Amino acid sequence: MMKRRLGKTDLMVSIIGFGAIKLPHIDRELSAKILNRALDLGINFIDTARSYGDSEEKIGLAVSGRRDEFYISTKSAALTYDEMKRDIETSLKNLRTNYIDLYLCHNPNRPDKYEKIMSANGALKALKEAKRKGLIGHIGFSCHRYHETMEKGIRSGEFEVIMVSYNILNDELVDEKILPLAKEMDVGVIAMKPLAGGFLASPPLELIKKSKIPINAETALKFVLSNDAIATAIPGMMRIEEVEENARIGENFTSMSEMEKRMLIETVESISRAFCRGCGYCQPCPQGILIPIILRQLAYHKYYGLTDWARSRYRMVEVKADSCIECKQCVKKCPYELNIPEMLKEAHLLLSK
Repeated sequence: MMKRRLGKTDLMVSIIGFGAIKLPHIDRELSAKILNRALDLGINFIDTARSYGDSEEKIGLAVSGRRDEFYISTKSAALTYDEMKRDIETSLKNLRTNYIDLYLCHNPNRPDKYEKIMSANGALKALKEAKRKGLIGHIGFSCHRYHETMEKGIRSGEFEVIMVSYNILNDELVDEKILPLAKEMDVGVIAMKPLAGGFLASPPLELIKKSKIPINAETALKFVLSNDAIATAIPGMMRIEEVEENARIGENFTSMSEMEKRMLIETVESISRAFCRGCGYCQPCPQGILIPIILRQLAYHKYYGLTDWARSRYRMVEVKADSCIECKQCVKKCPYELNIPEMLKEAHLLLSK
């Protein structure tokens, strides 16, 4: 398995990491099998989060006996010192370890959240304290959108790693601004959602038929890893076959040529009007609909296979998708010209069951 340096952490991580977001949807026995298979195949980076159900516990049960073979990364959405301190203690217990290699602030995307974690009694204080005590090795943050927050975090000097959503369908600013800045500042980059929520692993048949280049997990991951600012990509995995296929990509990786990249982008652009990147430009909605959040759950339902989880998250949304009055203000603001009202109709139909 090829490895790359994760920025200033100096950790040498496998270019294919294990995204553990799907573990809550399979039983302990299967979780143990796929995690151990991943380690056997040379995947040495596992990423989870406090919000990923019982993912931490399953990792602890399955591979804590092989702790010297992998780096573990987890995340907390805690904003205050006390909350983050408790979450670090919980993560250590769940993962059955006395040391976590990388702990991330989980998506402090909005300016108010970012300022809270950076404040005198914010979450960052607890992370730095835990690092001094040797409980964690390195500090990072994840961010789904909000380029301003990404830039602030990178430039702050407080974070050694950033996790960003990066795939063929991503917005240009991540590629053109955020990744070059992270590379310049030696902040390690972890690419989450490299398969666009599974969409690029099994795209629509009509896309496959007209494609000049195969559209599958291999080409999607090769595209991501061909950017040398990326240290590791962490596709979510819940089947042995997925682990083995992704590991092969990491063993036999060769960068895409510029011609291959252009062909792939041109092909994928034809489906761009059916996929929400979560950029947030459609907000605010006059009816109060949180469009990116709802469309993210639609993607989880359709492409991740996380139907129950997506529905449970949708139930938590105060203003449901059927509140849309089709004013089309969101359509006018969407840089990708998505037919958002139709997508909201589909979301409500699938997620309200």
